[in-house]
Formats: sequence, structure tokens, C-alpha cells
Amino acid sequence: MKNLIFSMYFKLEDDELDKEDYEKNIFSRDQQDYYQSHLWLNKLSYSKKNNCDFILFDDNEDLNNFSKQFDSDIPKYVKINFYKLHLLDKLAEEYDNILYLDHDVYIDSQENIFTSLDSNKLHVWFEDIKEDMIEFIHVYNNRELYSRSYISKCLSSYLTSFTFDWKIDYKKFNTGVIFSNSEQIKKLKFKKYLDFLLAHYKMIYYNMDIPENLRRRFLLNNEALFANIIAEEKIDVENLNGKWHTILTGDKSKETFDSHNSNFYHFINKQFKWILSDSKHQ
Repeated sequence: MKNLIFSMYFKLEDDELDKEDYEKNIFSRDQQDYYQSHLWLNKLSYSKKNNCDFILFDDNEDLNNFSKQFDSDIPKYVKINFYKLHLLDKLAEEYDNILYLDHDVYIDSQENIFTSLDSNKLHVWFEDIKEDMIEFIHVYNNRELYSRSYISKCLSSYLTSFTFDWKIDYKKFNTGVIFSNSEQIKKLKFKKYLDFLLAHYKMIYYNMDIPENLRRRFLLNNEALFANIIAEEKIDVENLNGKWHTILTGDKSKETFDSHNSNFYHFINKQFKWILSDSKHQ
């Protein structure tokens, strides 16, 4: 049985960062760069402890080859996020069980996920936001959205489903941690869906059955497409909330991290200094 943990690290140049909330994105980029050795060594140590392979993907040439299928105006960070699903799909041909971790995920336990969770299921964090989506569409649709917000991602997924007559999913997904076996991963048929979307997504902007103030908000996003695939392929997803994916964002994040009640902490806030300042990690 071949098990794999993989992650990615690509440092963006200033002009490749999202201009929306630019200062925050500079901080996030610089924090990841400063702590990047600590973060990948953390994952490598966990993989050795649990007797599985570890790969850190950082080959810009391969990323650039993958990115050629995108229009030139699509930002690099968008392509990187699709690239991880491309790698997941590709690696499923070689490995039996796969754990993907975003670079900003910190492992705070040696508990073996490969023996603790059932890899015959697809594990990923999600929440149902149907009520929020309906409220936005009918009440707040003239408000601007932060492009990386869950509402923005779910709206893009909804617009895709509506345009191409796919099943609609009202879940918000975070693909910072994904765990499953090769059989379940292959059910995603990622290449098929990405090829279709890249060939036809501009139809969404011209779909006259959708109000202009909604269709103009469509953005290519890996988690939006992931939601489309889960719904259309009727894939049963196991929610990876709780100790296997604790997201650190908001005012109580430090308190949450200091409790050490989780195995995987996802540092959305990029406050990696907490790891080295904490007595448990000294």
C-alpha cells in the first residue's frame, strides 16, 4: 500500500499578487516565505513518522506548462490553486492513498491519518451556505464581494451550474486539506471538468438568463469547480472539520491554536510565529 503526502510552494512576485487587499497579500506571501523551511520540514517529519512518501512540488517549469491552457489574463495564484487538483488527479495513478496539505497547514500531532480515517471516503472541509447564498442573490446582489470570499466562490459555482445545466451545490469547500484513496480521487474526473470549463467559461458572462450584476461576478476558482464536480458526480464527501482541519482566522485563532486540540492547523492568517513562540514546539 503506497501512501503519499504532498504539498506545494511557489513564491509570487509583487506584480503576481492579487491587487485586492494587496498589503495583506504581501504579508501572507512574506510570512510563508520566511517560515517555508519550517513548514515543509514539519510535513516531512510527519511523513517519516508514519512511513509514507512526501513530495513538495515547487517546479515552476511544470507549473508553467500546466498554466498554458489558461488565458493569459488569469492570475498566477489562480492557476496554482488549480494545479494542486491537477497534481492530485495525476498522483492517483501512482499512489493508493493521498493526503494533500496546503503549504500553510501545520501538523500538530503524530496521529496517523492513514490509519485513523477511512480512505474509501473523500475527506474535505465544507459547510452548507445555502441560506447565505439565497440571501445574497435576492437581497444583497448589488454589493461588491471580496473575490476570495466563500460567497464569491459559491456564486461562481452556482453560475457555472446554472449556465451548463449542472447540479447545484450550496456548500463552501476549503481544499487546504484533502484526504482519500486513488479510486475516490479518480471519480472527480478533474481533467475532464477543467478542460470543459476553460473552453466554455466565457459563456457565463454572456448568459442573458442571469442578471448582469450577478454574471459579471463569475471568477475561475478551484474550490468553485470542486463544488461543481462534487454535485454533478454525486460524490459522497466526508466533512473534514474538527481536529483534522482547524482553520485559523478571526479573533479567537490564537486561543484555538494554544489549546492544541487539533491535528492539522490551517494558518489562513499566516501567524506562523505562534508555532515557534509556543512552549510545546520549543
